[in-house]
Amino acid sequence: MTDDPPTALRRQWTIVILGAIVLSGLGLQMRGAVIPELHIDFGVSMGLLGLLSPAGTLGYVIAISAVGVVAGRLDIKRWYVLGLGVIALTIVGLGFASTFLIFLGVLVVRGLGDGVVRGLDRPILSHLYPDGRGRAFGIYDLAWAVGSAAGPLVMTAAIAIGDWRLAYLGLGIALLPLVAFAWRLDLPFEQGREAVLDRAALAKLLRTREISAMALAMFFHTGIEGALFIWLPTFGIEAAGLSQPTSNLLLSAFTVAYIPGRLLSSAVADRFAYSRLLIAIQLGVLPLFYVTFFVVSGLATFPAVFALGVFVSGVYPLLVAFGTDAAPEYSAPVNAIAATASSISFALVPMVMGFVAEAETIRLAMWLPLALGVGVLPTILAAQRSISIRDGLTE
Repeated sequence: MTDDPPTALRRQWTIVILGAIVLSGLGLQMRGAVIPELHIDFGVSMGLLGLLSPAGTLGYVIAISAVGVVAGRLDIKRWYVLGLGVIALTIVGLGFASTFLIFLGVLVVRGLGDGVVRGLDRPILSHLYPDGRGRAFGIYDLAWAVGSAAGPLVMTAAIAIGDWRLAYLGLGIALLPLVAFAWRLDLPFEQGREAVLDRAALAKLLRTREISAMALAMFFHTGIEGALFIWLPTFGIEAAGLSQPTSNLLLSAFTVAYIPGRLLSSAVADRFAYSRLLIAIQLGVLPLFYVTFFVVSGLATFPAVFALGVFVSGVYPLLVAFGTDAAPEYSAPVNAIAATASSISFALVPMVMGFVAEAETIRLAMWLPLALGVGVLPTILAAQRSISIRDGLTE
């Protein structure tokens, strides 16, 4: 007995999307591990290395914002495959970059491909699994976590073999079969599921309490993730007293923790209110961050980083599900709003930290993401109160 075509196609698209996000996470987390090598090969300062994050984010924000606005008019499959192809080619390009400026330029172009893909993959999942968005997003982010955990290990292995460029060349080649497979698939749902977004609809979305709270909380939260993805190996070397290979494993410990963290968050996502889960998680994030970067050192940093990763991992998918549930017919624009808010923080926080680390120390720079992270809890609490009043759930 075989599955009917829509069910089979749904599974195939799920495999494509999860496979792409695994490799995307892997590529992203190679960046922090390669920073010491770029410092040596290209002879650039800590401040300039901090530009890696905004370079990767610039094209991403442009593309995902544009996709969010016009998703209702796009040929979703064609644009998704095109974005995936751009990612594959530019990752290979990173392996051939001869100067730091070229490396940054290729990152910008890669960001364009990432923005198209990430602007469409969550909305596709949202329509594939309309009754289980929280769980679907949790599994999606779990897949990203699996790739992320492998990223520093792959880069460390490439460096051990003799050249960091091998990691980028191998990853780009690995993406090509996925591009070919996706090109052969039809969508398992009709085009037009996404409502067309006009100016009035966008204004209404931005005034929706859940979505405005999601965007603000995302900005506060993502500074933590952006900071650690870029600077955690450097922190291990300069502040925690670890060697470079061991410091790269520190980043792997943080991202490996996303696997149990997102398994847990996806398991409970549809059983409790998203706002309550976010409040509970945030009550653990802040003290764990402080202990990790201002109390412990040496090998004791590993369990602290792992525990922090477990808590941090659930915030992004829960915030996206929190916002999407308020306007599921506009899942692509909501996804774009979340990605834009997070990307601004993801770009700016590591960049500012690079200049602080160059002028002072990397440990001092860690106060910046902690200060921003404090803003998540009051944002969600205020949103919860406002939503209760709007829906008549309080006296």
